[in-house]
Amino acid sequence: MSAHNRTAQARFAVLAAAVAAASAATGCSDGYSALGTHTAEVLINGVDIGERPRIRCEQVEWVWYVETLRETPGFGAQVKTGATVEPRAVRIDDLGNFTGSFWEGTIGAASASIVEGTLILTGTAEGYFHDAPKEKATARFAIRTDC
Repeated sequence: MSAHNRTAQARFAVLAAAVAAASAATGCSDGYSALGTHTAEVLINGVDIGERPRIRCEQVEWVWYVETLRETPGFGAQVKTGATVEPRAVRIDDLGNFTGSFWEGTIGAASASIVEGTLILTGTAEGYFHDAPKEKATARFAIRTDC
């Protein structure tokens, strides 16, 4: 077995243990988490959008794909994990009256981290606000979830 495969297996084991511990700690929780469905906290320009959209999380190799079950309003994000945690892209569609995106190296700026099992994405996206769709706008975003 290669060193890369052993490292990947070790990371998976740590992640699986963290998920099991979090599941045991929640016990009989309310809402979607009791059903095994994840939700996300989303802030646009520092304002909570008010709802906790249901999301799906999928990992392909070192990249996590996180997206809302409903496309609109909703979001999609790609985050590379491994030795570092790096955002690749974030698409925001009509959340907090804003539609826009971040694309690594081209549009906007973002950072990502995983803290105690919670994925945290923060940054700026370029797009527009729905009350002024012809005007280019930039908005700060923060997305937190426990994929």
